[in-house]
Amino acid sequence: MSVIDRLLTFLNGFLQAAMGIMMIVLTAVTFLEVILRYVFNSPTSWSSELSRFLLIWITMTGASVVTRHCSHLTMGFSLHRFVEENISRYIKAFMNICITTAMIILCYFSYRVVTITGGAITPGLNIPMYIPWAALPVNAAIMSLFLVGDTFKLIILKEG
Repeated sequence: MSVIDRLLTFLNGFLQAAMGIMMIVLTAVTFLEVILRYVFNSPTSWSSELSRFLLIWITMTGASVVTRHCSHLTMGFSLHRFVEENISRYIKAFMNICITTAMIILCYFSYRVVTITGGAITPGLNIPMYIPWAALPVNAAIMSLFLVGDTFKLIILKEG
């Protein structure tokens, strides 16, 4: 499990670095557009589209990162306060299995949407729409990997 855990940690680090780069690019593009629009009165046709697509990828990648850390927003009141640790671990594992199932379904159907309609070309950037739309199936698959790893640790290694 140590090798798998290290691979998932490496993938998470890569996602965090990619998210940081996308945030820098998003900030630079937005700043450039403000300067060009309000100082030089010459807005670009592609900046809002690129900003939108970067924000989609940042949001979905962020969801993957917090899935690895098990730090999604949760209710403060939970069943885990009232049951022993062993039972709580199995409840968490069951929830992970349910969420993983949902992520696999989401990955499958979003992949189908991307393959069917992703060939359209964006008006501003002239890139295929599958590039921004791929954020959903790619990150749903990554979240599934993280959840499977966490579930394995909960059930087999009795960690968490």
